[in-house]
Amino acid sequence: MEKSPRHFRAAHPLLFISSILLAGLIFAKLFVQEQILLSISETSYLLIVSLVLLQFIITRSSIGANTITIIHPNIKMIEGLVIYLILFSWGFLLFFITKEKNIFQIPYPKNFIDYCRDFVINKINTTIASKEANAFAQSLLLGVKTDANKELLNAYKQLGIIHIVAISGMHLEIIFKNILRITQWLPRKKLFRVLELFIVLGSVWTYTLMAFASPSIVRAAVFFSIYYLGKFLEASSFTLNVIAGGILILLLFDVKNMENIGLQLSYAAVVGIHLLYPLLSKMLPMDNPILVFLWNNLCISIAAQLTTLPILLYHFHQLSSLVLISNFIMVPLSTLLLYAIALLVITPNIIGLPKIIGQIIEKYIIGINNIISHLDALSINRPLLISFGLGQVILFYLAVLLIYAWLYTKRSQWLLYLTGLFCCYFIIKLFSLP
Repeated sequence: MEKSPRHFRAAHPLLFISSILLAGLIFAKLFVQEQILLSISETSYLLIVSLVLLQFIITRSSIGANTITIIHPNIKMIEGLVIYLILFSWGFLLFFITKEKNIFQIPYPKNFIDYCRDFVINKINTTIASKEANAFAQSLLLGVKTDANKELLNAYKQLGIIHIVAISGMHLEIIFKNILRITQWLPRKKLFRVLELFIVLGSVWTYTLMAFASPSIVRAAVFFSIYYLGKFLEASSFTLNVIAGGILILLLFDVKNMENIGLQLSYAAVVGIHLLYPLLSKMLPMDNPILVFLWNNLCISIAAQLTTLPILLYHFHQLSSLVLISNFIMVPLSTLLLYAIALLVITPNIIGLPKIIGQIIEKYIIGINNIISHLDALSINRPLLISFGLGQVILFYLAVLLIYAWLYTKRSQWLLYLTGLFCCYFIIKLFSLP
């Protein structure tokens, strides 16, 4: 990734396009909900200020002290704002076009998917006897929550780790990486590379549909599909561009999915891990492999929490006091459990081997749930009540973005922009209508 904002924008066009389209969608939704009337609301002001500030930063950063340019900087800034206005209006228009009907619809092979799902459920039912462990395994692997313990799920929610029992990119990543480990043994000829492409994408989307195609896992499936197709075509890979491309595809197929909380948290976590985790992990270099593993796990939790925090506060207005500790403990344990359940599903019925694996998984699940119940019962586990509006969410993300730019480029000018952002926000708060 280039450190120049101009190069960054050139390498990530989909990121800028999808960001402005989303801003237009948010504006249109507020307009429909009558939160925007004759006077512009605080959130609308913040959206406009954010776009102007973004274009100002890019324009100023693109023109160095020794650069001679024919086009005046102010003209470049106006041209950029016109482009943003066009994209913003497209997002506004997209909201109303897709209000009644999706732009695209794709049928899926229902009989095949039902057969695969029933096979997995029957395998779990015949190998895991405990009702609680059985329901948890089905919920973790396929998102089937009909028999899940409601009190246990509430404990996961109170601890801020409900994403562990929700189908997400973590599940697909395990499948994706392990299929690649198998297909890498194929010859590197064109025919076998095409075969590998069909095997990988077919497996990813089969599992996505088996898990009822929830928005969060569809996001992950689109992400892996774009990434792998680009790799197959030997194109340059920019993770943020791939993520933004997934957003555009989801907008075209079903714009209402962007209101799904699970999808919002999924995207926020992925972006946070991609941007912040490398910076956090380098802050404390270590040589001990055990400490490196623990530190990396903690950095992933912090990075994901930073970018998902405003969404959680906006929708639920509360946060668990043990969210970092519970994620630090449960994410690696649940990952290991996913590998074990996947192994159970693919293990043939030889000398009762699946039942032995099922018994081990059953005891493991009961042990994990006991840990969750113990953490939930701790006196220090009290929800922190914090009210967040849409304006605060936008301000939080802009502040995190500017802090990230400061840490990444080591340039103090980003702190100046951060100060300017907060000054604009407080001025808006000062003069906004009650």
